[in-house]
Amino acid sequence: MKIKADYTVSAHREKVWEHLTDADLLSQSIPGCEELKAAGNDTYEATIKVGVAGIKGTYKGTVTLENMQPPSAYRLIVEGKSTIGFLKGACDFRLEEVNSGETKVELAGELTVGGKLARVGQRIIGSAAKMTIGQFFKQINKLVTTDTDS
Repeated sequence: MKIKADYTVSAHREKVWEHLTDADLLSQSIPGCEELKAAGNDTYEATIKVGVAGIKGTYKGTVTLENMQPPSAYRLIVEGKSTIGFLKGACDFRLEEVNSGETKVELAGELTVGGKLARVGQRIIGSAAKMTIGQFFKQINKLVTTDTDS
């Protein structure tokens, strides 16, 4: 399934970059994230609870940041397994300062799911992915705004 979206965050690009690439800040922003700990160079072990259409599971896997071009672009790769299936995806992030103090974040990628989660259908998974990404950016915006104010 293809994923494409863009969001505007109320902070300068360098601050948004910091929040999108820092493990502690990411763990506070990823919906359902129970743990995100360093496992190597820009690679993290993750434990994330996911639920779609009544099917819930805890995924354990890795999150890797690649092709880092601070503060304008990087690639995020996720892989996870659960008793209800697996997920695998890659997403390119592009950051562009658009207004004084605002950053547009564009993301484009692909997500593959298997197991029980895949059986609920691509349309439902697509809607859930869009909602989760929206929650993620709402939290990023909240954290970056709080960080900027302090």
